[in-house]
Amino acid sequence: TDSATTGETDWDGWPDGQFTALFSMEFVERHDNLRVHWATQTLGGRGGSTTADTWQGGKLTRRKCLGIIECDADDCLITIRPQSRPSGIEKQLSQSCVCGGKLHHQPCGLLSTLHTYKNGVFYQNGGNHQHSRPTVRLHLGADEREQFSKIVEQHPKTGPLQLVVGHPTATGPAPSVANISPVLLNTDRVKYERRRVLKGGDGLGGDNFLKEFAKFEGANPDFIRKSQFGQVSVIIMQTSFMASRLIKSVSMDDDAVGGLVSDAAHGFWRERNSLLVVSSTYEPVHLKCWVPVLITYSNGGSAEHYRIHFFELFASFAEQCDQRKIELIDDMFANVVDFSEAERKGFILAFVDFWMERAPDERSVQELLDTAPKLLKGCAQHFRNQITRVKKISGVVDPSQTDIFENYAKRLLKCNNIEEFTADANEFIRAFPKAETWIRWWMLPAHACMLFPSFRIMKLALWKSIPDTTNAEEAMHWKLYAALGKHFALLDGLKALVAFAEYYRSQFEGKKLHYGAKREHWKATARIHGRTKFSRTPGTRQNSFKNDGRPPDTGKALLAGRKRKSLAPYYEKGYKWKDNSCWLDSSLIAIFSAASRDYSQSMEPIYSLPGYEEGGCTVLSNQRDGFRKILLDLPKSTLKSLRDFQTLFVSYYYFIRRFHSAVERAISYFRVCRVRLRGCSGLGIDHFQLERVKWLEQIQLHSDLCRQYNGDLRKWFLDFNRPAKPHPAENCWRGYEGEVFCDGNSFSYDIILNLPITLMLEFSGLDSGDIESGPHWNIPKSLSPYANNPTATARGVKYSIASHVYYNRQTIHFIARYSSDKTHVYDYDGRKHDGHATLNIANLKALTGPTDLITGIPPGYFLHAVVYHLDGGEAAQNYFRREQQRLAGRLGLHFDS
Repeated sequence: TDSATTGETDWDGWPDGQFTALFSMEFVERHDNLRVHWATQTLGGRGGSTTADTWQGGKLTRRKCLGIIECDADDCLITIRPQSRPSGIEKQLSQSCVCGGKLHHQPCGLLSTLHTYKNGVFYQNGGNHQHSRPTVRLHLGADEREQFSKIVEQHPKTGPLQLVVGHPTATGPAPSVANISPVLLNTDRVKYERRRVLKGGDGLGGDNFLKEFAKFEGANPDFIRKSQFGQVSVIIMQTSFMASRLIKSVSMDDDAVGGLVSDAAHGFWRERNSLLVVSSTYEPVHLKCWVPVLITYSNGGSAEHYRIHFFELFASFAEQCDQRKIELIDDMFANVVDFSEAERKGFILAFVDFWMERAPDERSVQELLDTAPKLLKGCAQHFRNQITRVKKISGVVDPSQTDIFENYAKRLLKCNNIEEFTADANEFIRAFPKAETWIRWWMLPAHACMLFPSFRIMKLALWKSIPDTTNAEEAMHWKLYAALGKHFALLDGLKALVAFAEYYRSQFEGKKLHYGAKREHWKATARIHGRTKFSRTPGTRQNSFKNDGRPPDTGKALLAGRKRKSLAPYYEKGYKWKDNSCWLDSSLIAIFSAASRDYSQSMEPIYSLPGYEEGGCTVLSNQRDGFRKILLDLPKSTLKSLRDFQTLFVSYYYFIRRFHSAVERAISYFRVCRVRLRGCSGLGIDHFQLERVKWLEQIQLHSDLCRQYNGDLRKWFLDFNRPAKPHPAENCWRGYEGEVFCDGNSFSYDIILNLPITLMLEFSGLDSGDIESGPHWNIPKSLSPYANNPTATARGVKYSIASHVYYNRQTIHFIARYSSDKTHVYDYDGRKHDGHATLNIANLKALTGPTDLITGIPPGYFLHAVVYHLDGGEAAQNYFRREQQRLAGRLGLHFDS
């Protein structure tokens, strides 16, 4: 028909019957391009344009209904939604119904057409569907999605299961979201839809964000002070009220509440690398509390991010001073900060940039660089917290001496001069030598001048007028979280910060803020009692009361006066599991067990790490994470992300493959070098081919090899290194583009020119049942490339077992067993014991024997790889190379050394 109804009715997704309708583009977009719940296949159409003026010239799209799939059982009511492809429908029909009946397809073929033009869509429905509706729906309607979004926005902390069951209310559970649509009965779908609602606009890119951000700026014209998007992205926020609090109209009393306190909150934004940097000052007249004067969204914590924040802070001071005709001086910028190097550097750079722009001829850059650090004071509470943290490390501080450690450390905060400080610091180091690196970090000039009064470079009056800690800013962060929440999407967080800034302005304008005549009631308490809290009374018991019927049962009581027994014989440091790291952790452990036997050459820094460290070994974990980053950054890396899971040694071979060919010594430590000689006597003429020398990658031993050698790993290794035994091949290699020049049968010799110091062998099929009924590999204590060569054995041309790596296919997890000293055996699982390996009571027999008889392995784990170490090291390697070249000479091959 050429006519159409123009009235727009509700779209329920089940169009049925013969009708036409003209829908506006707004209506079409609101209903997801007129999405339907019928199972359809989009056929498309030729010609037409979405920008046409009439629907007749619009772009044509056709939808074909695929009908339903039903069961032939009379009492079965199951109706299945057909897949969109014929192959998918055939697969569905090949299966039986859940009731046991046979499925058959009831096609429909009804066509609906859509003509999309610039003002909307002309819709034509082709008739009535002669079948029932599919019981499974895939899509939410526009109204359904709106209802669901409203519930999630009102209850953002409610999880998917509670939404399906009914989230708790004061009068019992609310109605289930499944009442909105049967689609929402699936908790996985609810989880997906909920995440879509809560995700919001996180990104900084795209036209949609810029459009929404521009709308936000228009609605809050005096809130955004500066915005910058790129590698360093910042959004700096300040209202006129916040700026007005920078200059105090009255002098401070004796309380140290002058200056500014700056710190970064890490939990405000959903993106975990983003920060909320806040600088606050004390309002002494009306509010009598700390108020924010500058707030910055930052997509990182680099010195450049902080430089921009502090520059705008200094510029705000300048604007207020110019308005009030007040002289701007350096002391106004005095800040209490933590000991972040990025924050410190950003402050100094901003100070230099600001004065070089405002008064470029007054001071040189060097004078400004010398002046800026004199305006920074460090947070003493950070130091006190560190004292508490370190004194709990029993390997550093004996539990019976924790009080002495704390007193020595805090005494450094009270030294009057550098001489006294140096004497006390030396005494501290002599008493606690394992804490020397910790205390010397605090003694670095950049840190000491901000923390210790004896190293102070700030003016004394200014030092006394500002706080000793950033606790005020930490409290501001808590107030932000309590008032607004955490983990905001960017635009949502900006809107919340508008409300937070408005809260302080409303308070300042005289609205009721608190009960009682005075807000700072603790000052009166301090004047009367000498302290603000009862718990701070000298001599007050700080710890809980100890029952006199309780025996000594603390480390401090039991270990007093005695040296703590070392746990080193029972634990060895390893890598604590993190983000699917077991493949890397286990391979590093396995290789280390072999490489550590060459301790004198290469492993001294790592060899000195036995013992137990609570929370895992930080040094090894950081090195593991750094190596993982290197692997990720390699060109054409097999890793896709830092959380990516890999097979055991594949990344090592890829990493080594990136070495320049000149680094042969490093390559030869891990890889076998081989050359292949091929020969043929076809056509009555002997001819040969010598392939290029090749460094082999991982050596994998499959189940067929196990059956061929009856599980004898020694025999396989002998054949692997034997150049005198040719391998038969099928056809001669001589030919070109399918044309055969020789019909003879060729043979080949594999000549091993180099054996690695660390030999890594991987097994396949042990966990799949491929050899369940056949022989199993027998893991020997040693491997030799020679059947009988006493000279080679004397020179160390023999491999000794170093480690096993096991794999569980169900849990997708690697663990290891190893021996670094050829005596003690350790079991390692990065998910247990904070990543430490534990001593196995067995000897080296725990690493040898048939793979199906190895004891002490957790259920579900199968041997995946073994690592051997060449006893004689590089000397043995060179001897083997010379011997192999001599044997190759019998075949007429000569190699340069």
